[in-house]
Amino acid sequence: MNRLKKTWRVEEPEASIRDFLLQKVGFSRQIYKRIKQDGTVSLNDRVTELWKKVEAGDTITVHFPPEERGKRLAPENGPLSIVYEDEDVLVLDKPSGIAVVPSIDLSEPSIANRLLYYYEDQGIASTIHIVTRLDRDTSGLMVVAKHALSHSLLTKDQKLVERFYEAIVEGQVEKNEEMIEEPIARLEGSIIRRTVAPEGKPSQTIYKVKKRSSAYTHLELKLLTGRTHQIRVHMAHLHHPLAGDTLYGGTPIPFLEGQALHCTRLVFRHPLTNEELTFTSSPPSIWKRLLDGSRE
Repeated sequence: MNRLKKTWRVEEPEASIRDFLLQKVGFSRQIYKRIKQDGTVSLNDRVTELWKKVEAGDTITVHFPPEERGKRLAPENGPLSIVYEDEDVLVLDKPSGIAVVPSIDLSEPSIANRLLYYYEDQGIASTIHIVTRLDRDTSGLMVVAKHALSHSLLTKDQKLVERFYEAIVEGQVEKNEEMIEEPIARLEGSIIRRTVAPEGKPSQTIYKVKKRSSAYTHLELKLLTGRTHQIRVHMAHLHHPLAGDTLYGGTPIPFLEGQALHCTRLVFRHPLTNEELTFTSSPPSIWKRLLDGSRE
């Protein structure tokens, strides 16, 4: 396995390598601890200690230790639609019908299992770090961090990754545009379903009507928070469940697998280069049948 190596150039003097990594790069305490225990650090290509003072123009190189992988996560060969990849991040276009992480009984394949197989094939010494998770029957773009540092940097603020969706919901949504601000909590007695409840976590979804048909409305949506099933719960609360979303009151559609929800656009700053990245994906073409009036 190829150990991850990262190099930074120091712009201003720092009291120590430790201060540089924690304050300038943004290492978490946990990642710093792992480097201190099992990694190696070089200053101007010479292995050194973390307390060493650094000057402007110095280069610091960190060799990260291999990451531990959970015993329940096994590699499994299977297709992955990789939209973008570099040393730090992956962007996938996920189909509906496959979970992102393994089920409790490990009975079905998952994106995580397939990623682990891919990592082993490519010699990547990391475990799986999901940044933006999609439901089993939601399709579209999702971000995966390829190591603990990029995951930590991307998830320290949930608003660092902007997520845009399209959905088809039942009925004709009256307002052309609206922000839904309804708290979401786990539904009492269920381990899966969520509901709008006063004691729930603050949740914000913005929608805009894209097209109306006789039975459905095509929406564009943006998540401002990232609660489980957020779009599905918010739209059901407005009495416009997603087409095919039987968990939240939608009518099953024979030709549609799961609910009509697709992540169409992701915008985020690269955790190491700070470059703004934008990715797009079109919703499934089969949606057109719904908007044209077909349910069969």
